[in-house]
Amino acid sequence: MPSFRLTVQRKVFLAVLALTTATVAIIFASTQWNLSQGFGRYLAETELQRFEGLVGRLSADYRGAGSWKFVTEDAGYWHRLLEEHRRPEHDRHFDRPDGPPPENAFRERRPPPGAGHFPLDKRLGIVDAQGKRVTGGGEGSRPVVQRPVVVDGRIVGQLVLEVPRMPVGDQAVAFLVRQSSALWLACAVALLLACVAAWWLARHFLAPIRHLSAAARQISGGQYTIRIPVQQGDELGDLAEDFNRMAETLAHTEESRRQWISDTSHELRTPLAVLRAEIEALQDGVRSPGDASYARLHQQIMQLGKLVDDLRYTLDSSGDGPPLDCRQVAPLAILRETAEQFRARFAAARLVLDCAALADDGPQLWGDADRLRQVFVNLLENSLRYTRSGGRVQLTAGVAAGGLWIQFDDTAPAPPATALPHIFERFFRAEASRSRTHGGAGLGLSISKALVEAHGGQISAALSPLGGLTVRILLPLDK
Repeated sequence: MPSFRLTVQRKVFLAVLALTTATVAIIFASTQWNLSQGFGRYLAETELQRFEGLVGRLSADYRGAGSWKFVTEDAGYWHRLLEEHRRPEHDRHFDRPDGPPPENAFRERRPPPGAGHFPLDKRLGIVDAQGKRVTGGGEGSRPVVQRPVVVDGRIVGQLVLEVPRMPVGDQAVAFLVRQSSALWLACAVALLLACVAAWWLARHFLAPIRHLSAAARQISGGQYTIRIPVQQGDELGDLAEDFNRMAETLAHTEESRRQWISDTSHELRTPLAVLRAEIEALQDGVRSPGDASYARLHQQIMQLGKLVDDLRYTLDSSGDGPPLDCRQVAPLAILRETAEQFRARFAAARLVLDCAALADDGPQLWGDADRLRQVFVNLLENSLRYTRSGGRVQLTAGVAAGGLWIQFDDTAPAPPATALPHIFERFFRAEASRSRTHGGAGLGLSISKALVEAHGGQISAALSPLGGLTVRILLPLDK
């Protein structure tokens, strides 16, 4: 039997439902309380209207006595006053000076609807101007409705009536029952709508997460081409876009890894094949052991070792990077010395090597002379291999923004503009056959980038105004 799993969708559903239920319960309780209290006060106000005549009688008696002693000293005054008010209308107005009372005066004045027969003696009373009870009810903790007793423009007391604790009369009870039933029905409908809304919201907002989970499982299985459709402009949409960028990065990384393995295998195959051929020739007696054979074997082994070292130097920036033996050096002096070593080879290739801008040694900085020389050798080798015969390579340098910049410019041909962002990647070649024609493993510029960054500098490539490639190096002077 599968166990119940409290998923995020169910958590969101239950949370929204619980919050809505609590809100509806609070609204129901407060509405019910306000309804009962407000309706009770309404009934009390209606009842007190029946005793409006008492206010005038009390004002007149108070004016004659000058205080409430006519009530406090006469224990039967209050009861006689209430009994007189309860008598039928014709009994109180029979001796009217303007003639006999009208026909309807003989009808008993009936209480208003909802007044019922709750005993008023316990709720109706008189309090003085300070709020102290004079007689009757009205001094309890229940709320009251009141009418002021005014004598000569001064309030001397109040006729008060306590609000009943519960509605009295069949009509009042029926009214409250109907209101409560309607309130219960409204709350039930609100809870039903809350359930539907909570389910829809949980399903709507968590749908991208389900897509994300399914896509993550596919990517973990090696399907790096999977993408999530972005259909929202909120944080979930941002999450989908971030996931797609991550998937694209993983796909690019996997492609780079495959290309790295393929290129590395290809580069290692050539020296290994030569070594195998030389050794098999010695084993078969085709060649006799001698200095020439040993020199060829040594040359291939050295080339293989250089390739392994080059691969190590092109580690990612998160690795240790190439080791440096730093001291105060003059990069321009090293560049000028390196360029002089290449001059004969440039002349043989019918290329002009322009070093006129390197007249002095320039500023000194903290760096490794051998590693900087390796960078300059790689860049000069690159220009020597790929610059068309009859062209020119120009070296310039200067100081700007706290750094020493060195620039290599050569003439045509130029690499495609689309190749510039990848020109410092391992084994990258603008043309697939380029290294086969001119030699090299496609690691020179990548090694140069690693060595420059190890010095805290930057290296970049652009199209040269001379028609070829521009490689610019910026080395910090304060490092």
